[in-house]
Amino acid sequence: MRKESGNRGIGESGKIRLLSFVFCLLFFGCQQERETVLVGRPEGPYRLELTLAPPQPQAGQETALTYRLTDTKTREPVSDLQILHERAIHTFIVSQDFRTFIHTHHEDFFPLTPQDIAVGQFHFPYTFPYAGSYLVASEFTHKDRSWVKQFTVPVVGSIEGPPGEVIADLVRTKTFGQYEVSLSTSPDPPVIGHDAELVLHLTRAGTPVSDLGLYLGTEVHMASWRLDGAHFGHQHTYTPAMAKMMAMMRNHTSNPNHMAKMMVQLMRGPAQQAYWGPTLPVHHVFPAAGVYKLFFECAPARKPLVLDFMVRVEDYSEGADTTVHSIVPPYVATAEDTSS
Repeated sequence: MRKESGNRGIGESGKIRLLSFVFCLLFFGCQQERETVLVGRPEGPYRLELTLAPPQPQAGQETALTYRLTDTKTREPVSDLQILHERAIHTFIVSQDFRTFIHTHHEDFFPLTPQDIAVGQFHFPYTFPYAGSYLVASEFTHKDRSWVKQFTVPVVGSIEGPPGEVIADLVRTKTFGQYEVSLSTSPDPPVIGHDAELVLHLTRAGTPVSDLGLYLGTEVHMASWRLDGAHFGHQHTYTPAMAKMMAMMRNHTSNPNHMAKMMVQLMRGPAQQAYWGPTLPVHHVFPAAGVYKLFFECAPARKPLVLDFMVRVEDYSEGADTTVHSIVPPYVATAEDTSS
């Protein structure tokens, strides 16, 4: 009897196995594509995952960003975030050329439900305006300490951004719509590793602004990056209450952990307006030398306004003046502060 050729067929059971194999490849391959996950940097006690849908964002098309926050060791959801400045997680998105910027949150689009909180999941939509690389920084607070996780998101598409490299623009007075805004620093220039005060001065039609409102629980938010995308920072208005805390720290009247907790409690409390204009002070310690891009968000006439400047930060040199000449009256610690 002649043997059947081995290439005549694979039989019914073989066909089923082959179809199952192909199905698995297609299904799990698609699943893997749909579930591409970015992990926030740097590593630490918390893991913040960012899932994008679609997984390859297209310029000009809406992308869904979904966060999942877990404990690094246990992989259990973090379900008891502290709400600071009216939001659970603050997210800052900037194109790597710094020509587009947004500060956004889950709560801007959807109610924060008990289920969201229980599973440590937050989500919101965003449309990347043009192709290129974007920097995403997300800040949250847990157990009286704030953490920042960062991501880099590549965006493809036919919508091209402005050509050319980022050029340092150190102009200190600029026009934003109907507002003329100037930025001053003390010391000038800021020095790495030392406190610096950055002060905005706003006028409208030549008249000093006096109708500033609160924006997300403070008069101003500042987000900053060095021009290479490193050294993200997020600061708020430097108020007399914050000046009091800084004075207590300088006088060693309380331990650092207690002061950090007090600062978080201050930001968690009911918003109290300290400035109506025309000046807004912010304090920041720049960690490294270079040119930094600064984005300020405030609300003159209670309408959100984004302002952007650049500043050059210098290395420390022997004899450099690092004194801050603050517009905020100094606070003198009392005996009651010392005993607390």
